[in-house]
Amino acid sequence: MWPKVSIIWLNYNSSRIMPIVLESLESVANLDYPKDRYELIVVDNGSRDSSFEKIKEFLGGKSSLRKKIIKLSKNVGFTGGNNIGFKARDRESKYVLLLNNDAILFQEGLKTLVEYAENYYDVAGLQGVIFQHWTKLMHSAGCYLNELLLVHVLGAYHEYPWILHKPLYITYPSGCCALYRVEHVKRCLGDKLFINEFFIFGDDDVLGLMMWNCGYKLISVPKPVASHVGGLTLWRKQPIFTRYLLERRRVALSIITNARYRQLTPLYSLKNIALSILGTRLSSHSQLLTRSIIDGLKLGKHLRKKGIFIDIYKAPIVRISPEDLGLFITEGIRGRSTQGYFEKWFIENLDILSVE
Repeated sequence: MWPKVSIIWLNYNSSRIMPIVLESLESVANLDYPKDRYELIVVDNGSRDSSFEKIKEFLGGKSSLRKKIIKLSKNVGFTGGNNIGFKARDRESKYVLLLNNDAILFQEGLKTLVEYAENYYDVAGLQGVIFQHWTKLMHSAGCYLNELLLVHVLGAYHEYPWILHKPLYITYPSGCCALYRVEHVKRCLGDKLFINEFFIFGDDDVLGLMMWNCGYKLISVPKPVASHVGGLTLWRKQPIFTRYLLERRRVALSIITNARYRQLTPLYSLKNIALSILGTRLSSHSQLLTRSIIDGLKLGKHLRKKGIFIDIYKAPIVRISPEDLGLFITEGIRGRSTQGYFEKWFIENLDILSVE
């Protein structure tokens, strides 16, 4: 018998991307998985447009889909919304699947993830290959952190399958479509998935690091399971606020981890902030962006006081040699040279990263 799964799906002011949102919900309703063995939990993060009503009306026509719909009075972020969804899960659910509202599950996607999860008991979370929507290019086949606490996305912009032929250990699975074993999450974190204070960014990566610290593993499997549009709800709408959250997260992580170059993180963030201000030519944004470092330091110290400290080296981490450190600081994570550095590191470590 297939194990029960709770699918947690968040919404926030999504009227302008409603066709993708409804396509995502349709994909959940049409999964090749026994209807009585999975449920959809919709958490609306206090939407002020008409998106919640449209979603509720659409789901009203899906009588065979087991569903729970939760409307919040305010936006509690990706972290808070998913934590609420996690607590609302069917208590018999063995797994929870996080699915972004701009991600579309393939019909066999859930079965694929569950089949792999059932074969690896020590695996706390996993993802499959996620395509860029409407293409055969990969959006993500797993995520890795490096020693500057920057994220590398495996497989991005490569044509499937590239060199992906076996399950791989990863730092963490992408939160846009990731399956987690409830038992391991509860043993490690209690009845929640994320640290609420991060709001967004500092969610799936921190969860992955904490699961590795608890002695569990996270993997990526070489099978396509979903497609993802990406960046529709925050990156394009509020790029400056997004930059603030990203830099706040990175600085906070420098306080609660033992990353080798953590002391350089605030300086790296200052460079990013300066470039963002120059890029927008709007000095009004400088205060918010500069505050990201101050707020990141405060958040990190707050979390340390709560007893949160993470050894990142218990997870697969991209090592940066001292002689190559300048490459990352000057070029940034999106440059060709740094992407090439990551892919070279990945290929050199492929045997170590491969799951036995």
